[in-house]
Amino acid sequence: MQLSIRYLGLPVVRVKITDNGNELKVHAKATTIASIAAKMDNTYISEYTDDYLSSSYRKIIKQKDYAEDRIINYDRINMIAKRKSYINENITKDYPINGMSRDFFSALFYLRGKLNESKGDLWLDANSLIWKAPYEIVKKEIIRTTLGKVETIKVKIDFENVNELEKERSDMLTNNLVNDEKSLYFWFTADEQHIPVKAKFEMKPFPVIWKLDSYKD
Repeated sequence: MQLSIRYLGLPVVRVKITDNGNELKVHAKATTIASIAAKMDNTYISEYTDDYLSSSYRKIIKQKDYAEDRIINYDRINMIAKRKSYINENITKDYPINGMSRDFFSALFYLRGKLNESKGDLWLDANSLIWKAPYEIVKKEIIRTTLGKVETIKVKIDFENVNELEKERSDMLTNNLVNDEKSLYFWFTADEQHIPVKAKFEMKPFPVIWKLDSYKD
């Protein structure tokens, strides 16, 4: 699955997502034009079990003024995440999670299998904080996509910082998406595959749009 993140109609980041059945890998790289203002070459790897429940999550972040290489191992019995940084030992730490916490991308793929429910809650581990993410189906809508004109399910996702703690600095991609002041919208195909074909995130002065470029099952 390949998507492009667009701003003012221009592709600024190319995103490739592969899922091999127990590992979800995401690679996000800024386009040539966008690299002038904001370099990005990020990799996210989630090892998961049933229902996209992560056992470990690795982030390798290469941005213009920020780098990160860390792995997070999840102890779901004791509801603790164990974070190890390969760059800065000072930020290695343990922190609490919800028993159903997932990283952003694993939660997205988990949600694809839950669209027979009109609403529900996701739990996220983002910025080393516990986030509750209530979602609800807004409506069905026919939109034009790279797959053609398709019927989609439009879903609204909100985010609640459960412990109301300050967010740590993190990568531009997931840090911007998980925000308790803004809603995130996804459009999934209305067939059995529930392919994410579009997303919209409100930012000032213009929204950021994700669009599917290609899909291979």
